[in-house]
Amino acid sequence: MSVLHERVRIVYGGTTLNRLVLTIAMAGVLCSCTHQVQTLAPAGAHTSVATVMARQVQNATDAGEGDVEARTLRRQLAANPRDLNARILLARWYIRRGLPDLALEHERLAAAQFPDSSIAALELAKTLRQMAEPEQALAVIGNFLAKHPGESWELRSLEGILEDERGEFARAEEAHRAALAIDPQRSALHNNLGYNLMLQGRAEAAAAEFRKAIEIDPRSQIAHNNLGASLIAASAPAEALAEWQRASGPAAAHNNMAAVLIGQGRYEEAREELEQALKFRSDFPAAIVNLRLVAEHDGKPSTIPAAAPVNFWKRVASTFGWFVAGTP
Repeated sequence: MSVLHERVRIVYGGTTLNRLVLTIAMAGVLCSCTHQVQTLAPAGAHTSVATVMARQVQNATDAGEGDVEARTLRRQLAANPRDLNARILLARWYIRRGLPDLALEHERLAAAQFPDSSIAALELAKTLRQMAEPEQALAVIGNFLAKHPGESWELRSLEGILEDERGEFARAEEAHRAALAIDPQRSALHNNLGYNLMLQGRAEAAAAEFRKAIEIDPRSQIAHNNLGASLIAASAPAEALAEWQRASGPAAAHNNMAAVLIGQGRYEEAREELEQALKFRSDFPAAIVNLRLVAEHDGKPSTIPAAAPVNFWKRVASTFGWFVAGTP
């Protein structure tokens, strides 16, 4: 396992990560994964699993009865079982309560009742992805798009994300480009295509997509950070540093560059970058962790350098970067 994967702290897109990764910007797509379980036991079953699941369903019902939102949605569905909006909102309520299996029941019913609804298909596919069922999620997407090609950039984008996660990069690229064909002015879609191209080792093409994303949304930290990563891969470190600085401030930018250098075993250069980061922010947590890691490799002290005097605008930039970068 690489040093970057194990311990190096990189401040990335407002979050401190343990390795340099690219972030997929897909609004509303759930990322956590849990296994699907049966919600009700077969007739006559008295196993411990069935008992636990029956109790879980009852607890969910009890919780919903005490929740104004859930109670209102249930009443709407009781009055009109074909109320798609109420069914989707109730499924989302279950997702927020950590009950994706119950959400799935409502989403399957919604998709069956409204086979031409892209929203119903998208919600079902998202929950299947969350439950670590990518094949089923892709089947839902494929069935809908076979009947409604060119209708939903959201489904095409999710298809691309799922294929990226499966390592099917050529298929993913096709899906990302299909999403862009539907809505070419959406920054996140250019970012997602750039991510895919980076996974394929096509750094220059990826950088072009990240730049398009930034043209559409100049304030996108994710796109700026991903552009920085692609520039590193394209052997343009100075440009990468500038992008990271725009996204997260100077302290985070120098720390990120140091993390890349640590991953390459270039500890002396990494130490210089970390010292620069700590001059901007002497208590920057990610840089402190990385400096200690460098000290383990080169045997030199991990003493934090004293903050150098900086002018007013550099101080403002450093403070802004701190708030953007956050803490570990």
